[in-house]
Order: sequence, then C-alpha cells, then structure tokens
Amino acid sequence: MREPSGGPAPAGVLFPELLASPEPAPPARGRGAKLLKVLARALLWSLITVGAVRGLMPAPSGPTPTRSAPAGPAPAAVVAGSAEPSGHQQAEAVAAAFLREYLTVGEDRAARAQRLSQLSARGVDLRRSVSLPAGVAQYADLVVPAGSRPIAGGVEVTVVAHVLQLRSDVYTDGGTLAFVVPLAVRPEGIAVAGRPRPTSVPVASRLALPRPAAVPASLSQLAGRVAHQAVVALVTGDKAALARLGGGRAPPTHPLPSGWRTVSVGPAQVTRTAGALAAEVPVRARPPTGPASYSLAVRVQLKAGPQGVAVRQIDGGGSP
Repeated sequence: MREPSGGPAPAGVLFPELLASPEPAPPARGRGAKLLKVLARALLWSLITVGAVRGLMPAPSGPTPTRSAPAGPAPAAVVAGSAEPSGHQQAEAVAAAFLREYLTVGEDRAARAQRLSQLSARGVDLRRSVSLPAGVAQYADLVVPAGSRPIAGGVEVTVVAHVLQLRSDVYTDGGTLAFVVPLAVRPEGIAVAGRPRPTSVPVASRLALPRPAAVPASLSQLAGRVAHQAVVALVTGDKAALARLGGGRAPPTHPLPSGWRTVSVGPAQVTRTAGALAAEVPVRARPPTGPASYSLAVRVQLKAGPQGVAVRQIDGGGSP
C-alpha cells in the first residue's frame, strides 16, 4: 500500500501504512464524499493502531500499584487467567486489529501480507489464508472482541466481524462471522500465534426470555395510566405533575440523553418482578443530529398502596 502523501509518517505511529486507505476502499461519490471517507478511515485506523500499540508494547517489569493490592505485569496476568482487565484489553485490541486486516482483502495482496506479519509472531504464514474470486474484494466494516480465555503461553480472543464484499463498485452483505484468534503473550509484548479458526457467532436469536409475573387487569390499567402520565410529565418538564404522581414528592428521574427530542409517548406495558411493580413506556425520539427517530423504552418504577399507584423512579437513560 502506498504511503500517505504529505511527507513521512507521524512520529509514534507503529504502522504508518495503516493511515492510508485500506484495501478495498469504498467507492467515492464526488470529491467531498471522498475526502470525508478518507478522513474518517484515517481516524478509525489511528484508533485501532493505538490499541494495537498498547498490546505490542513491552509489559511493565515490576509490580503496578492499585487501590487494593499490587498487580503483576499485564501479560502474566493474562496467562495466569487473572481478572486483571488491562491484559485482556491489550489482547483484545491486538486480536481486533489483526482480524480486520485478515478479513480485508483487496488488490494489493503484498501490502496486506506485510501488515499481517507486523501483528503476527515470527514463522506464522498467513499469505494464502483468505481466497476470493477474481474481481472480488472484501472489507470488514465492523470488528468487535467478544471475550477471551487464557491458554498455555497466551490467550485466545473471540472476535465478531461483519463482512462486505465488493464487485464492480457494488457492496454485498458477506454476513456476520466469528473467529477465535490465538495470541502469544510474552514479557516483551503480544502477537498472533497462528491462523484464526471460525467459531459460532455468540448470539441466540431465538432465546426465550422469562415471562414476568402477570399483573391483575385493574391494577395494570391504573399503573399503565400513571406510568404514561409520568413519562409525559418527564419529557415536558411538568414538575407539579411529577410531584403529584410521586405521591406528594417528585420521584428521582433520569431524562432522555442530552439533545434527544421527544416525538410521541406510547402506552405503557406493566409488569411485576420479584414483588416490584414496573412499567416500560415507549417513547419515539430524535437524536441531536439527523432526521431519524428511534423508539426508546423509558422505565418507570411504581408502588401500589392504599392511596393508589405512585411513581418511585423514572429512567430515560440520560444523566440525572
């Protein structure tokens, strides 16, 4: 891959060629769109590279103090199966950066092989590990670590990726794939120890959730009305209504995230879990930017008593 124009690579960047447009580059639609895509891609790869650098830098030679007790070097913690988060985060960063390179295949196969070798241990050959028909390129547009487990000499990281295939400037969906990436962990750093192997995507799309206890119809209707009114009062800023619905005092509230604008409030769904009365109220809202609207669930905690149903808490997902 060619180096980015404008002189030598910035200091501190481990893999300067990652700042160039990865292969294959999405088709551009006009000069402005091309510039935005190049800038966004450079930013993304800079962030991924920083994660990879953290994983490949030498581990600390001595103990690192924490609030509770001294912790050993991060790679050793990974090998020993410790819950030390920094070692797992370093391994997951390296695995995610590697799998994106592994799944992204364009015309410049030599540059791809060089990038893979920079993330792999000596002797690991990945040059012909992914094969595509002539005229077809592949691009991993989303790569996410999904867990890790210690093994002898290192760690295995499960990574989930969504793949697009490109033919004649047209992208098609290549599906969601999951791979286990083996990593060697040494005091001097972390590197990919062998070819990734496919595994099942850790998603149970037909998972059956437990049903909450049914609420008597009369109580459900009353609680539903109270929850709906509480959410309307929340999004309109009606403090007097909140105090009335809270039984004389306004309940603790978390509004919608900053900048979200409410379009409509739907009917509540009331449930009872472990003796507690609760409701979810659907709210359609727009984010700070863009024309799209989203259906959000505002959670309302309720309490039934001799005086009726009172609101205990409203959670719209934002800061209090």
